[in-house]
Amino acid sequence: MPKLAFAGEADRIVYGENFGRVTVDIAGALRKNEPTLRQFGWDVVIIPGNVMDHTKAMQPETVLPVIKPWLAANLL
Repeated sequence: MPKLAFAGEADRIVYGENFGRVTVDIAGALRKNEPTLRQFGWDVVIIPGNVMDHTKAMQPETVLPVIKPWLAANLL
């Protein structure tokens, strides 16, 4: 089963007091665990750009160029 994990280079969300002051570092976790993920068959893509945060990385114009060729190569 093909698997894809992706995030923007700056995908790090810092939540305020209402959400427990927790930080979710998606890009950092992907970078840190990339070798292990690849070992388990995952494709990992970090979308470049120091402003490529969570919101920007999920915009269609950003994510479709990543997902469409991956889907075509892996599922068709």
